[in-house]
Order: sequence, then C-alpha cells, then structure tokens
Amino acid sequence: MNAPAPIALAANAQLRIDDALEELKRSRERMDAMLENIGDAFFAVDRDWRIIYANRKAASFVDIEIGDALGLPLLEVAPALEGSSLMDCYRQAMASGQPGIVEACWGPTGEWVEARAYPTPDGLSVYFHNITEKRRATEAVRKSEQRFRNLFQQAGDSILITDRELRIIAANGRACAHFGYREDEMIGLSARAIDSGFTYGPHLLDSLRQGRTHLLRITKRRKDGSTFPAEVHVSRFEDGDQEFFQAIIRDLTEREEAERQLRDSEQRFREVIEMTPAGYVVANAEGRILDVNPALCALSGYPRETLVGSRLARLFETFPWDEFEPGQQGHATVQGFDAVLRHAAGHTLHVLLNGSTRCDADGRLESITGLLTDITGRKQAESRLQELATHDTLTGLPNRALLHDRLQHMLANCAPGQAVAVMFLDLDRFKEVNDSFGHDHGDVLLCEVAARLRRILRPADMVARLGGDEFVVVAACTGGAADAGRAAARIAAKLLEALTLPVAVGSQDVVVGASIGISMYPRDAATRELLFQTADTAMYRAKAEGRNRYRFFEPEMTVAARARMALELSLRPALAREEFELHYQPRVDLRSMAVVGMEALIRWRHPQQGMVPPQQFIGIAEETGLINPIGRWVLREACRQTRRLVDEFDRPIRVSVNVSARQLAQPGFVAEVREALADAGLAPSSLELELTESALIEDLQRTAAMLAELQALGVKLAVDDFGTGYSGLAYLRRLPIDVLKLDRSFVLQDDGRISAFDFVKAFVDMAHALQMSVVAEGVETAEVLDFLRAASCDEAQGYLLGRPLPLADLRALLQG
Repeated sequence: MNAPAPIALAANAQLRIDDALEELKRSRERMDAMLENIGDAFFAVDRDWRIIYANRKAASFVDIEIGDALGLPLLEVAPALEGSSLMDCYRQAMASGQPGIVEACWGPTGEWVEARAYPTPDGLSVYFHNITEKRRATEAVRKSEQRFRNLFQQAGDSILITDRELRIIAANGRACAHFGYREDEMIGLSARAIDSGFTYGPHLLDSLRQGRTHLLRITKRRKDGSTFPAEVHVSRFEDGDQEFFQAIIRDLTEREEAERQLRDSEQRFREVIEMTPAGYVVANAEGRILDVNPALCALSGYPRETLVGSRLARLFETFPWDEFEPGQQGHATVQGFDAVLRHAAGHTLHVLLNGSTRCDADGRLESITGLLTDITGRKQAESRLQELATHDTLTGLPNRALLHDRLQHMLANCAPGQAVAVMFLDLDRFKEVNDSFGHDHGDVLLCEVAARLRRILRPADMVARLGGDEFVVVAACTGGAADAGRAAARIAAKLLEALTLPVAVGSQDVVVGASIGISMYPRDAATRELLFQTADTAMYRAKAEGRNRYRFFEPEMTVAARARMALELSLRPALAREEFELHYQPRVDLRSMAVVGMEALIRWRHPQQGMVPPQQFIGIAEETGLINPIGRWVLREACRQTRRLVDEFDRPIRVSVNVSARQLAQPGFVAEVREALADAGLAPSSLELELTESALIEDLQRTAAMLAELQALGVKLAVDDFGTGYSGLAYLRRLPIDVLKLDRSFVLQDDGRISAFDFVKAFVDMAHALQMSVVAEGVETAEVLDFLRAASCDEAQGYLLGRPLPLADLRALLQG
C-alpha cells in the first residue's frame, strides 16, 4: 500500500528538476538576449583564457563566427591582442581580481576602443565599444582650444576677459607686457585699475547685454603710472550661466603721432601749394574743380570762389583726359603734357601739365591733381622754330623734311588709277647771277622764283626748296597713265613759262629759266626715294639737252646711274690706296679775329678723274656703308695732324670733324673717338664733332646717351647747318650740344615781320642762355661779318676768312 509513495516522490522531484532546467534555460536565453542587445561588444573567458561566450558584436569585431570561437584560446581567436595594452589590462584584472578599464588603438583596424574587464569566479568578462569618433571629437576640441589659446596669446592687440564685476580673469601675453604686469598680478585686477577715469555706465552694460558691441576711446594706465591712448573693442559673451566681457585693446600712440605728423605734413603741403609759382588744381572724377591755389587764379584770371565748384571745361580749352585713364596699377601719372588754358579775359594760354590720379580700391577714378606751368612764350618760340625746322628760311617754302612727310602721305593715299608727279627743278643760270651780282641778289632771285612757283600751283600741290637753286614740285594727277602724264606736262610747261619771264635783280632784268625732271608714281618708281632719284636723273637729262625744258624719266636714263656705279667701284679701294687727303677751313673768333680752329674737309684725289668734290662721293659712301671706315680715317687723321699743329705752334687749336648718321649709329662710335684721341695724344677739348640734325633725331634717346658719353670725354659737340633741317628747341634742350653752326641762309634774310639782325641776335642770345656757342658758316662779305659781330655771334668761317686749305697752306696761314 505504501510502495507507490517513493515513486510519486521521485516523479515530483523530477518535475521540479525539469522546471528548474527549463527556468535555467529561459534565464540563459534572457541573458543571451540581453548580451546580444547591449550596445557593447562582450566576451567571457575562463581562467585558462578559453572563450566561453561572445556576442555577435565581439565576433564581428574580429571577423569570425560565434560558434567557431567558443572553446578556443583568446589569443588564437584574436592574436593581435598579444603585446597590446588591452591584453595587459585583461591579465592585470585576472591576476588582481579587480576590474580594469583601458582605451587603446586596435591595431588591425586602427580604431580606438574602450574596454572594461571584470573578474568572475570562473574567469573574466570583458565589455568594449568603438570610441574612434569620440576620440576624434575630443581631439578636435583639444586642437580648437589650443588654436584659441595660441590666437589669444599671439594676438597683436592686448586682450582681456573680465567677469560681470569687471575683474580680469584672463589676459594674453601682449596685454601683460603692454601694461607692465605679470599674469598672476593681472588676474583678479579690476578693469578700472588700468583705466584712467573711464566710467562704465549702466547704459553701456545694458547695450552690451542686448548683443551690441562698442568701440571706445579710453586712456589706459600702465603699472608704472604712464598712460597711453587706446581704442577698445568691447563685447559680451556667456559661458554656461556666467556672464563675461571681452576687451580688445589697441595702443593708438603711434597712430596719433602719425596723424599729428600727417596734419603737420598737410599744413606744410598747403603752405607749399599756396606759395608755389605753378598753378595747382584738384578735380573729381566728373571734372568738377575741388581746389586751386593762388598761382592758378593769377594764371587764369579767375578768383578762387569762381573756379571751385565749376568744371575743368570752363578752365581748359583742351585737356588730355585720355592720359589720365587708370592703368593696370589703378593709377596714372601724366608728365609734360600740353594743355590749353582759357583765360578769364578770353585769350588762351599754353600750359605744361604734370598730374596724377587717385583711384578707389576697385580702380575707379576718384580725383585728378595737376600742376600747371605757363609755356605760352616757349610755345611761340617753338612755333617759330618749328616753322624754321620745316620751312626754308630764305624763301619760306617747305624744306626737305616737310617735303618727305607730305610726299609720303600723298603716296599712301594715292588711289588706284591715280598718279603723283614728282618734279625736280634746277635753275639754269643761277650760278651766273650769283657770280655776277653777288649772293644777296641771288637770294632775291630765289625768293622771286619761289613766289612764282607758289602762284602757279594748285592748293593741293606742293613746292619745296632742297637748297641752293634746287626746287621740288609734287602734284597729284588724276585719270589714267596718259592723262596723268599730260597733266604733269601742263604743270611743267606753266612752271617753265613763269620762270622765263624777266626778274629784276638790282638795276637789271635777268632771265634764268629752269630744267625740270619728272618722275611719275607708280609708273616710274614705287618709293619716295626712287621717285627723287628718277626725277633727279630726268632733270640732269633735261639740263644736258639744252636747258629750259622738262623731261619725263625714261629707263635709258640709267646710263648716268652706271657712271655713278663706276664711281662707287673706284671709291671702295680708295681708302686702302691712300687717295684721300684732308683740307682745313679756318674758323675765326669774332671777338679777337684770331684763328682758333679749323674744319677738317675730305678730298678724293681720283687716279683718273683728278680731285673729286665731296658732294659727288659722300652720298655714295653713305648709301654703301663706306662712310664708316672713311669717317674713321678722317677722325684719326684729323686728330693726328692737329696734335702736330698744337705741338708746332704751342697753342690750343680745335679741329672740327663731320660725323655722319651712319657713324653715330654705330654702337662702338664712342670707343672709336676715345681711341683716336689716345693714339694721337690729342686733348679731348681740341676735338669738335659736327653732327647733322637728321642724325640727332633718328633715335633721340640713344643719341642723347651717346652724346652724354662723348661730352664726358671732354669732346665738344656741334650741330651742323642749323636752321636748314629739323631744328627744334625740344631736342636742343634734351641733348648736350655745345655749338650751333648756322647756315648762311639762316642769318641773311628778313621775313617782313622781324629783321634778320633782330632774329639772329635773339637766337644767339637764346643759344647763349642754353650754354651754347654759335658759329656762322658761309661768310663771304665784310658786311655779313660786321652783321654777325654786332649780333654777338661767337665764331665764323667762310671764303672771306679763309678757303679750305691743304695742311701745308694751313701751316703757313698759322705762321702768318
């Protein structure tokens, strides 16, 4: 009856065991679920370091499956732990029985982890998670704070931070150094202690608390009691629930001193502007005048109150606005520009303008400043000189320079099917008139010829005088080639007809006639130079055929050119054959009438043709380049022979040597002069170089530099035949010229407005004012000599004073 009881008990016990196991299973499942869902990776090891559990995060971290890791040694599953600070922490926790925590970089991925190790009776439980982003954020904050500290300490201005009671809680190094405190002294100091009586009123604090910032001007006090003016930028900020104020302090001592100096400078500038004799004007970008000085008021005739506020257009008739356009640098300067000023009385004045612009940051024009100098008198003189530069002083006709310019313009604008006739006109009996009646009457004849030629020609045609009795006529001819030729022939016939009419010379009528050579563009030549050459050739044919006629150029006329070629072939070896010699024309001081120098003139003793005049071969030498070795020989020979004369007569003698444009263009010309002087042993002051005006202006900048070198040697520099070419005051002022040699036609003719004496006297005075001496050429009569002496001319040469002489004859003259 009692046997089933144990069975029942056993059954109940089994039920309890099953329930317990089931509960244990559910508990383990709950534990597993919890460990899987926690944010950390988790694993556990026994005391033999074998893995007894790991959640998916831990398995994923080492890239294995969970089931593959269970039962394996930890270092076999994660060998990278060996030698790491992580494994050191785990071992320390296992051995000590105390929890451990560590941050370390996981080598295989470079990620940072935070691991917490907890000892258990069975081994060790480890929780870890990725803190890479946290580390980065922390490092960024650290670096930001470091940058802030660096900026705070290295700022160029003093920076202070105060609490709401205005006690200093932070000061940068600049502030401590500037106020003379150590940092520990400054911390806790009231801001009022470094102010000199400034009051921080409630309205200022309220404004700061409303988010506004303030820029204050405060006198600050240093530790030693000294003060300085400061600009203080004050702002407010909060940190947590605390209120702070920041002050950025800039010492204004240097700025105020600079401002004071600027005020003084502006005052001095204003005084200078008020006293300067040059006119001063400032205008805005719209051309409205902002300021003027008394000199401008006196120059323009307007009172200051009239000018200020008016426009530049009221003051200037012409103004170089384009020159004031700002360039790439945002500004522009104008030096030496001409402007025309309108005087209050109605007349105009020429002024020299030097000015500059001021622009804003974007390069836009803000204002223009100009200084004005009255150059009306100089302009009038330049106008006269320009007339002399472009016109023959005797006849008033255009000279060679103006002829070249106008002919080139006509050729450039000659339409297809049109033509331009170039006529070379040479008077047939002019030399006879000169020889019979004298040069004065010859000049009268030339002036009458010029007047007749002007009357015949149309307004669009041009007549120019080349020199002597040579004239050039340029006329545009319309129609085809035949019509143009007939038109040119009609013009030439009218010219001859006018020149065959008698001319009163003295008490006698004379008839000179003329020979005319005609070259047609584009039929006979395509360039200005060839037109002159072919017209010249045709003119010589007309003269050879009996004179007082005209001839068109024909190709067979080139026979003369062949003769010229033969002369050129003979010229090439002439230097090596020693066929050249020098003659010397004496030059006389008009005060003492003593011979003070001579001009070296080359002569060619041709083996077949005898003595060839320079005018026949110098042009060939220029064109072929032979002028360079020939000119070098002349220079060296003249220096050598002059040194002999100086030694023989024991007194200073100056030799004048002509220099061609080609010689002057040589880079080594200065060295040639230096060597010629050194080889001869001649003092540089005994050498004078005569330069043509055309050579001087070919490259004015380079010429000025070369002449400066020559003048530095001590050599004298002269302009030959001044008044017959490109004469201009502008280049005389720019170049270091010592002597002006005036052509005879320049000094002998009256133009009806001013006498020759008055004009030459004025010009000599001007040359003397420019530190130049004047030498007159072609003096052939005692009347001319007296005229020049009365005009204070310095020196002269000419047939009256001495013809060109061989060296032996010159020596005899000097002995006498």
